Amino acid sequence: MKERIEYIDLAKGICILLVVLDHISDYRYFSDGNYPMNDIFEQTRMPLYFILSGLFFKDYQGGIKEFLLRKTNRILVPYLFFLVLYRVLAKALWNFAGIGIGEIWAPLWFLLCLFWMNVIFATLYYIVKRHVNEDLTSEVIIGMSVLGIGIGGYFAGNLPLNIGTAMTSLPFLWMGYLLNRRLSFFQLSIRWQWALLVGIALLGVLHFTYMGENYFYLNTYSSSLLLVYLAGLLGTLGILLLSRVIRWLPVISYIGRYSIIVLCTHMAIVKVVIMLLPEFKNESFWSSNIMQSLIVLALTIAGCVFCCWLLHNYLPWFTAQKDLIKIGSQKTQAS
Repeated sequence: MKERIEYIDLAKGICILLVVLDHISDYRYFSDGNYPMNDIFEQTRMPLYFILSGLFFKDYQGGIKEFLLRKTNRILVPYLFFLVLYRVLAKALWNFAGIGIGEIWAPLWFLLCLFWMNVIFATLYYIVKRHVNEDLTSEVIIGMSVLGIGIGGYFAGNLPLNIGTAMTSLPFLWMGYLLNRRLSFFQLSIRWQWALLVGIALLGVLHFTYMGENYFYLNTYSSSLLLVYLAGLLGTLGILLLSRVIRWLPVISYIGRYSIIVLCTHMAIVKVVIMLLPEFKNESFWSSNIMQSLIVLALTIAGCVFCCWLLHNYLPWFTAQKDLIKIGSQKTQAS
């Protein structure tokens, strides 16, 4: 179990690091040639988290009610906490100091999308399992329904509250569910892992060549839906299997363990770093100087590590570290 937690944390750490790099590049760091792989990583960053959610999908004894309460604690509570916090902070800074901090809450869209995905999948899962006794038949019905929802979301476009993205991305969660339920992904031997890594590398080179610009946030894709799913699956498997081999890396594994905190705080930290280092706004320090970009990245990650420690210890109920809403057996134990 310890090994499994280590490499999953590393995989999440790699992905959240890529998210941070992408948002730093919005300020012209790691861009214009210094971060040429960003378009490829774009196909993998979000799908990895969606697939991980499916890998760890669990049929709780309390049924859909317990499932939704757990996802509310782990996903919706942090989303609402940081959204309210940042909006109040932004309004206060603008009204009293004339300081605009932009939409530092922008990355929170992912949590809302992930919450809808879990709601849709769990509702479908519990309905089918309740009315269909034969296991294979129920899995086929779930799979066909998920693919239908994914196709519908792909053509629906950018629906309010990121529901369109949740629909399009639902097959990723289902992929993770199948990988663990049917293929026992976590029990794969090292021999099969290396074989899969080689296959993923070869297929990745082939299909990444034909990928277009795809934006999960806006639910707009220039690639075909098949390529979107293929890219996400192959990239995710590559990161997971590579992480299984490496197992642990300092700092990266740590921020992976608290990836939700990093997701929710890194944009605010990037904003502070940029404001405190005004000389970096000089055009001569832009993407032409990789050292300046690395300094911004290092300061941002240091700020994220501090936030992980602070929020984990002092606000765990609002950052997915402890349950804010007591669930079933917890209430019984407490009484």
